Amino acid sequence: MIEVKHLIKDLNINKGDTLMLVSDVSSLLHLYKRKDKIFDINLFIDSILEKIGLNGTLVIPAYNFAFCKGITFDYHNTSPHTGSIAKVALKRKDFKRTKNPMHSFAVYGKDKENLLNLKHSSSFGKDSPFYYLHKKKAKYLSVGLNFTNLGFSPAHYVEEAVGVSYRYFKNFSGNYIDENGLKKKVKYKFYVRDILKTEGTGIKKETAKLLSEINAYQCYSIQNEIFQIVELGKALDFLIDNMKNNSENNRLIYPIKKGSKIERFKINKFSIKE
Repeated sequence: MIEVKHLIKDLNINKGDTLMLVSDVSSLLHLYKRKDKIFDINLFIDSILEKIGLNGTLVIPAYNFAFCKGITFDYHNTSPHTGSIAKVALKRKDFKRTKNPMHSFAVYGKDKENLLNLKHSSSFGKDSPFYYLHKKKAKYLSVGLNFTNLGFSPAHYVEEAVGVSYRYFKNFSGNYIDENGLKKKVKYKFYVRDILKTEGTGIKKETAKLLSEINAYQCYSIQNEIFQIVELGKALDFLIDNMKNNSENNRLIYPIKKGSKIERFKINKFSIKE
């Protein structure tokens, strides 16, 4: 049984990296429990911070979409819907939360203040954390989730950057309690799907292989769990170019047609590093 602090020691993560961490650690929690061990989430976060060092930046999605339904967003108390690591990070004193009431992030590190000061009205716009992650050539670390199946939110950044026929901008207004406890009315916009045209965004199964061929994707098997790294600088350039130069039916990022099943990608051995 590998100690929690050593789980990521062999991953392609280096000093000074900007890292976006997306995770479902439920299977790791159960695995360690079966072995009479504890999967300490704080220790896991600390191991990442040690790996990226003082010049690195860690960004953890803390999304919550209740604001879209007219529910007040409370900077300190609105709980993220993105898993236990985000919840733990937001309770730590060394992390702070970015401002967007739908797509906020728990952030730590060298560029923390830059991210906190972003005043983007659009979740995926050119003044958003997603643009920052693209231009900083951040690494997307996925733990326990397959990025082609679930939760690859940078795909929506690609859709907005290019402009797609099945999404449109929608404004959301509501109450917002800021970090100082002050309540105000705010308005943000979100590039939402057209429910008459699509059930969501899909990513074709060959995407991982194509990204691997340009050295923008690595996949590791550790403790029978999948750890994936997508290098967002190369990957998002590639996906934007693919979307601009192909018809909707031939794009790697595509709209899921009404009534169809999401195309699932099975991890292939070509991409796994033991």
